[in-house]
Amino acid sequence: MKKIIYIVALSFALNSCDDEDITFAPYNAISESIVLRNAADFENMLTGAYSYMIKNGGAGGYGSEFVIDSEVMTDNLILKVEGRQSNADGFRLLSVPNSSHFNYYISAYRAAETATRVIDNINVLPQNAVRDNIEGQARFIRALNNFDMVRIYSKIPTQSTDANASLGMYYLDVVDPFSKPTRPTVADSYKKVIDDLLIAADKIGTTNSIASGKASKAAVYALLSRVYLYLGDDPKVIQYGNLAIAGNNVCPRANFVNLWKDANASGVLFKLRIDQVDGVTPGVVFNQTVASGVRSEYVVPKSFSDLFQTTDIRKSAYISTSPFNGVPYNHIVKYLSRLTGNPAIVDIKVLRIEEVYLNMAEAQYRINGGGLAFLDAVRSQRYDSFVSGNETGAALLNAIMLERRLELAFEMDRFFTLKRLGLAMERNAVEGDHASGAGTKVETTALTIPAGSFKWQLPIPQSQIDLNSNLQQNPGY
Repeated sequence: MKKIIYIVALSFALNSCDDEDITFAPYNAISESIVLRNAADFENMLTGAYSYMIKNGGAGGYGSEFVIDSEVMTDNLILKVEGRQSNADGFRLLSVPNSSHFNYYISAYRAAETATRVIDNINVLPQNAVRDNIEGQARFIRALNNFDMVRIYSKIPTQSTDANASLGMYYLDVVDPFSKPTRPTVADSYKKVIDDLLIAADKIGTTNSIASGKASKAAVYALLSRVYLYLGDDPKVIQYGNLAIAGNNVCPRANFVNLWKDANASGVLFKLRIDQVDGVTPGVVFNQTVASGVRSEYVVPKSFSDLFQTTDIRKSAYISTSPFNGVPYNHIVKYLSRLTGNPAIVDIKVLRIEEVYLNMAEAQYRINGGGLAFLDAVRSQRYDSFVSGNETGAALLNAIMLERRLELAFEMDRFFTLKRLGLAMERNAVEGDHASGAGTKVETTALTIPAGSFKWQLPIPQSQIDLNSNLQQNPGY
């Protein structure tokens, strides 16, 4: 997506010291009735909302912090001490209100606000399919970004019995530069996410292509499947999951490696398209390619790497074992290379059909102990000469959760899966950062996030509390 200039304003104060991809004029500098006159103007503003999701100036967005921050507090990664030590506070579980860790707050709310401006002014356009498609995309963007806020900073409904009544996150659906909102409940936040998505599903067009980077009906249904999984509404997970997978296929094994090199989009339901002009390099947060090899910030622990069987195509798609300064490491290459252009620039796959199948497998298991068919739809395209294990009972649930971890590794899922299930995050105490398992071990203070710990709810940035005295900090900080 191209860098663009918008004449819009923030509905509440959001501070940033970085250069902006989207430049703001002062509030009400030019009336929106002048800026938003026709469908092309609204499409341009939608492009801005999508752009905020990729990167907010020099920080935040799916194109940088969100990719690493949602993994760095998990057992999928280990800090490589010879790296730059970027995001190390997050890995060491030292999240504090003035830390830059999980720096997505500004990006998400700016995307949501831009989408809200589209929705608020949509009546400028004549009532037709074009208008409906624009509004549908705007509601999807607003729902996704507000959902990200509540799953990062608040409890997840399935996490604990008190979650629904606990502190949610303000749902940005009103543009008011003087507003100082309080925090609603988690239940209230999720209701608004669902409300927007149901309208989006009704209005969004049927011709938005994956390649365009625009949301489609399948993407809306996929997100509904995810949100209902977080809500613990298993029948709705199945209902909207079936709508998402209709007419779409799991990425074939033969296409899987090149999917991550942007040579195809098999199985992708929604991605954020990153053009060469954007210069956004998502994989840099994991590693950089230099003359002496791949210099990683974080690597894959041996114990996790070993979970990928030799017949599993995901091992070569996600992990490359090679030496740096003479020592072999398990490097993360999921975002490393595009076949054409700058190899460090790749699109961000936000929603894939494989996640939907795994959502449905988990939900079906809880409904009646089933889910094997949904699970095998994914497994059959990942393992060479696959034969179903025909698991039942606890073995089936374990297989579903293992495949979720493997399929969605380094893809903004592991932290939230552990969180929504109310589980502890536990790292290997004797394992080092080398591919062999030797090397520098995890510090004892960074080995676990206990189930029920306040650290599952990230701290509200202190800079935002300073701007809004009504914004209550999460307990424990």
